[in-house]
Amino acid sequence: MKRVIPLRYGKQTLQVELSLENLLYVIKPGNFEETISEKEAILASLRTPVASLPLAERLHRGMKVVIVGDDLTRATPRERIFPVLLDELNRAGIPDRDITVLIGLGTHRYMTDEEIRRCFGAEVVDRVTVLNHEWQDPRCLTRIGFTPSGIPIEVNRLALEADFLMAVGSVVPHCYAGYGGGGKAIQPGICSWETTGKTHIMPMFKDLYLHIAGEIENEVRREIEMVAEAVGLRFIVNVVLDESGKIARVVAGDPVRAHRVGAWAAKQIYEQKIPGLADIVIVSAYPADIDYWQGIKPLSYAQKGLRKGGISILVAPFPEGISPTHGELKKYATLPYQELKRRVAEGGFDDLVCAATLLLHARIMEHSREVICVSEGMSVEEKEALGFRHAASVEEALEMAFGLCGREAKVGIIDCGGDVVPCLSM
Repeated sequence: MKRVIPLRYGKQTLQVELSLENLLYVIKPGNFEETISEKEAILASLRTPVASLPLAERLHRGMKVVIVGDDLTRATPRERIFPVLLDELNRAGIPDRDITVLIGLGTHRYMTDEEIRRCFGAEVVDRVTVLNHEWQDPRCLTRIGFTPSGIPIEVNRLALEADFLMAVGSVVPHCYAGYGGGGKAIQPGICSWETTGKTHIMPMFKDLYLHIAGEIENEVRREIEMVAEAVGLRFIVNVVLDESGKIARVVAGDPVRAHRVGAWAAKQIYEQKIPGLADIVIVSAYPADIDYWQGIKPLSYAQKGLRKGGISILVAPFPEGISPTHGELKKYATLPYQELKRRVAEGGFDDLVCAATLLLHARIMEHSREVICVSEGMSVEEKEALGFRHAASVEEALEMAFGLCGREAKVGIIDCGGDVVPCLSM
């Protein structure tokens, strides 16, 4: 007998047909039962926040408020959160003219005006100023000191000029920080290339790449939160989304304590039990599928559900190819992990953000015998530059994988893999 499994591919859904004898597991994000509307949930979080006074009681007329919001690489429903938040700020005496939204690009490409309007919604863009974080312009950045470990803190000066700095984001698995959200809006969201590079490279020192995703408490998260505290982040609004993109949980309040509440809720949705390690894993990169810079995250999580030496099949449209802003990823993608570490130690990379991604990529390529990529947006040449094999379809990729592993190979399927961390059942 065979089973047909749906697999997200951008805005489409592919159908994967597989014999039940080969199928080991199928996982995707879970759901929470909804009890109140999204608007009611957002308002309740603002008025009964975690470890904080209600938002309205922390503000007064005359304050300039800066809100850091996610960019288009995140599934955060900005257009549904921000109108509620702006209304609450108005209720507290802060008019729209005193509110600025700063898009936390990290080192991603700048969003176009059309993308900003689509992602944040026409109402938000028409009410308040929405700006890209100009990380490529040093005039927009200010150095305010160093973390205890010596990482320079360089941040967008608009955040420092605010009377009240807050952030809106999602709590989802993350390959460097364990979980997104919280202080991550500040670092890497609105910091410099150097600050971001120094934090992203931290897992190299203990060879923790492939291990941090799903870990709520970790060294990188603590470093991020020290940067956010130094910059002055005072309040967060974070959401946990279910598989359909609906808000399953909203947490607001203290940037650390509210984040932890959100992260524990996120674990219930995003960390999915599997009965064993597969010989072949098929992973849909959705929603982290704009380019491979994002797609490396779901591919790295998928390694937790794959035996060492197994085959990974990465399925994603990747309309922007490998990365619009980090050319060294393509140039050095086939270097082995230890060689990359040596070059980093010797100062061979100016772009430490890219070096961290290269190290993660190298760890994936050590764990997987082969990575087969199904993507119409990434060229065959780009796939080969990453060390991947090309397949035109999931069916072709499966045939290639069975040819390498044998017809009896066990297959794991991960749908919406950008939001799923496989966990072995104990």
